[in-house]
Amino acid sequence: SWRNPQLSPDVRADLVVKAMTQDEKFRLVFGQFGSVQHGKFNPAPEARMGSAGYLPGIPRLGIPPQWITDAGLGVATQRDSPAPYYERTALPAGIATAATWNPDLARRGGAMIGAEARASGFNVMLGGGVNLMRDPRGGRNFEYAGEDPLLAGTMVGSAIAGIQSNRIVSTVKHYALNDQETGRMVASADIDAAAARTSDLLAFELAIETGKPGAVMCAYNRVNAVYACENDWLLNRVLKADWRYPGYVMSDWGAVHSTAKAALSGLDQESAYSFDQ
Repeated sequence: SWRNPQLSPDVRADLVVKAMTQDEKFRLVFGQFGSVQHGKFNPAPEARMGSAGYLPGIPRLGIPPQWITDAGLGVATQRDSPAPYYERTALPAGIATAATWNPDLARRGGAMIGAEARASGFNVMLGGGVNLMRDPRGGRNFEYAGEDPLLAGTMVGSAIAGIQSNRIVSTVKHYALNDQETGRMVASADIDAAAARTSDLLAFELAIETGKPGAVMCAYNRVNAVYACENDWLLNRVLKADWRYPGYVMSDWGAVHSTAKAALSGLDQESAYSFDQ
């Protein structure tokens, strides 16, 4: 049985997939909203109110739902969420934590927000932002960990390890080269492969080695003209083949632009579509 903890994770995964119906397989590859969006698209009743997302489980196989929450600086809630769902503890900005050069501090911060997430009923946390600062005008620079890949990967990896010490999944995001907010849905980060591997991708590689995140979130932008969530080079060749990453790849919300191409290129789970692009 796939429930046997003495078997390897790969063997157990193969067994449980064989036990699923086609509908059950589809259930695990498309996420729903966990919150009200612009006064419509209400979440499923069993979702956690105000959360980022929700995936139904498969009770007959003992597979729990995924209750998904933002983010790396605290347990965040979405728009239109009533109290007490927005009453959370906030950490300092990620760039400030990175400036301490103290991985233990980052790990303790991650452990704190991970504990709060678990106590709130979540089992997936969308933390672990490791995009490098390439432009001081970047709209999300505050939540990342600076411009140096060694520092960023070490600090963010430590925070991920802290989050996951609570037996919940953390992501590392946004893979990759998602270094600006302006035009993020259409921009292409054009970069030589060797340059990417010694900068932004190195930060991701170090964060994955340090924190062992359960999921990688692919980004909105294109990389060398190909959307990150359907980029075979990024997902299959670098992440899964070269780095032998064993977890799953989820999309950012609204970052999927194809079905077969994205799936064949390494995307494992499409998150709910965002209506505010």
